[in-house]
Amino acid sequence: MPEIRPEFGEFVAAQWTRTVLCRLLRDYLEVVRPVPGPVRVGTDLAFYYDPADRLARVTPDLYVVEGIGPEEQLRSFRTWERGRVPELVVHLIDAPIVPEDGLMMHFYRLGASDVVLYDPLWFLQGTGGAAPKGRRLLWHYRRKPRGDGMQLQPLAHPGRVALPRYGLWLCHRGGADLRVYAGGPESFPAEAACWQLPEERLLRRSE
Repeated sequence: MPEIRPEFGEFVAAQWTRTVLCRLLRDYLEVVRPVPGPVRVGTDLAFYYDPADRLARVTPDLYVVEGIGPEEQLRSFRTWERGRVPELVVHLIDAPIVPEDGLMMHFYRLGASDVVLYDPLWFLQGTGGAAPKGRRLLWHYRRKPRGDGMQLQPLAHPGRVALPRYGLWLCHRGGADLRVYAGGPESFPAEAACWQLPEERLLRRSE
């Protein structure tokens, strides 16, 4: 991870995390193709989810939408026109989160199946080594089968989230580094399963 200059603060870390994770997911889904058809992975796109309410919108840090390819230029996304919603949302946060928060209500109303909240600075407000109340490294919410709310999923490890639909894990590796590991939900895969960016793969082959 690049050095973070104090005058830019945490913004640079968040930008770096989103960019790297977006590239990793794009590359993984293109190479592995765990679901049929085109898949779009992107960042900072405003999703409108209620035609009767112009303020009913949310802009996730990262999203995965199936059935739409990456070639189309999008400035916004109206779910009722497209007939599609994100299957996966990853959002960076820097404050306590509870299920009743407006952020989770937006993602629920958007229709996302899986929501991962990532707070790499979760420890900053802790005292005596204890985690701050209402904060954790990773939160994983999954839409309930009947669609009546989002349910917080238990994590076997505080820094790892399994996403069986795509055959991968998201794993915190220190700093603001959230990486993709290929593998099923039964157990966390070996380090060799850490997905590499194309330039990282070239570097590995050249060593």
